[in-house]
Amino acid sequence: MLIAAHVRSILLDYWDPNSIRNVPRAKGEYDAYIGQILRDVAAGASIERVAQYLLRVETEVLHQGGDRDRALFVAEKLLSGDQMTMEVDPD
Repeated sequence: MLIAAHVRSILLDYWDPNSIRNVPRAKGEYDAYIGQILRDVAAGASIERVAQYLLRVETEVLHQGGDRDRALFVAEKLLSGDQMTMEVDPD
């Protein structure tokens, strides 16, 4: 499963519609969206579905113009096989 800190990093480094990545006190700005992303990824969501969620947040919550290409790129990063993962001990 994805680690929340890794999702935060991807959102700040590649998505960042509010341009706050270099503002230390704002590093948790997008944390409210991590839970839904983690649930979607765990449920096997497609790149398109994750991108639609990011676009909805950009336009409806953050009142930004929305960037579909960026949302697709970030969704692909979130769903890629080379992302940081952690094993969950079943015990």
